[in-house]
Amino acid sequence: MKIIAAIDSFKGSMTSEEANQSVIDALPHHEVVSFPIADGGEGTVEAFVKAENGKVITQPITGVNGQPYEGRWGWIEENKTAVIEVAEGAGIIQADPETFHPENHTSYGVGEQIIQALDYGAETIILGLGGSATTDGGMGMLQALGVIFKDVEGKSLPVLPVNLKAVEAIDASELDERATSVKWELASDVSNPLLGQNGAVYVFGEQKGLSKDELPDYDEAMAEYARLVEECTQSKMTEIEGAGAAGGIGFAALSFFGCTFQSGLTLLADRGNFKALLNDADLVITGEGKFDTQSLQGKVPVGISRMCRETDVPVILFAGKIEEGLADVPEEHIQAVLPIVDAPMTLKEAMDKGPELLERAVRRAFKLIDATKFR
Repeated sequence: MKIIAAIDSFKGSMTSEEANQSVIDALPHHEVVSFPIADGGEGTVEAFVKAENGKVITQPITGVNGQPYEGRWGWIEENKTAVIEVAEGAGIIQADPETFHPENHTSYGVGEQIIQALDYGAETIILGLGGSATTDGGMGMLQALGVIFKDVEGKSLPVLPVNLKAVEAIDASELDERATSVKWELASDVSNPLLGQNGAVYVFGEQKGLSKDELPDYDEAMAEYARLVEECTQSKMTEIEGAGAAGGIGFAALSFFGCTFQSGLTLLADRGNFKALLNDADLVITGEGKFDTQSLQGKVPVGISRMCRETDVPVILFAGKIEEGLADVPEEHIQAVLPIVDAPMTLKEAMDKGPELLERAVRRAFKLIDATKFR
């Protein structure tokens, strides 16, 4: 049987590639093809590099708290494409828990990686908008690229601390012009606008360190910042899908670079020819850490299953936790949803043993599948 393993990362437990490897290890008697998955967050670089035979480049940048950091980005020589994920240059996993607040989180490193990619000769830049700690509206990224933000006295604002409220004027005359001449593609599973109750601040602010009481003032500051950006760029991007992604980095990229925006999964599937792989596949195995009603809104496993429905390839989904009532989802072309946990254990134990548990779960499932000739 030819099987495609296309499993999303189990956050904090295993990457997409590690999860796919568990399937390969569990099924040595089947032909298993690994298709690493990413939605724009952590793992985006690895997924695109794997899908398009690229390589990972490591170069020093400024980390999210202003400290030196070894950032990784992807390079695909064949089509001169750079793949950058904000989880590297402005990642929440790098943020200092003792100073965890948006005023201490800059996207400057993202801009530095863009410059590195441009220096490398990039003609296309894929920017993955997920896993960020920032809510700076892309201000740090733009500062790295030469944009100057000035206060009421006309002085240039520092990179840190981030103070959107202090921005009174924007000078983009020194913006690296190469950034406006390349082709841009924004990859994200976040479609929120920049402002308001569904925007970057209200929806994601608390998980990035803002208190509930701070949200109204911070959203107001973001709105004034956005007004100045739109005045500078002669654009209107606050309501565009994805403007609120990565704390407003999406908005900055849309405003200054003329990007196109799409689902990270869709972009990866297109560039990695996922649908072509389906043509001679017998089964697709997908999954994620928690499968619940939010997953049905189009998260990675459901996105995968919808592609599989077009070619009538069956789908089995493995998850760490399954919401009640979702053991199968035939309307989404998912034949079975199976748990990987096989005994009572703590969440930490389950996460620590993720690859092992997934491998065992796949083996168990295929004892039945092989016996009944699933397809």
